[in-house]
Amino acid sequence: MQAHNVPWAALPSMGESWHNNHHAFPASARHGLYPGQIDIGFGFIRLLERLGLAWDIQTPDVLPPRAGISPASR
Repeated sequence: MQAHNVPWAALPSMGESWHNNHHAFPASARHGLYPGQIDIGFGFIRLLERLGLAWDIQTPDVLPPRAGISPASR
């Protein structure tokens, strides 16, 4: 089964609608990987990290590379 990103649902789902990105990098806390992909949930996780309430946050740039898949660099 193919997962698809659902751009119109990005705001109400706080970024969880970037479902194809989630399947590309399942261990990543960030699902909005490319310019213009709103990911409010990841912003909240970063806030928790700054407050000392979350740590070891996984994003594609710190995960092992996946053949044929390259995340956008930020």
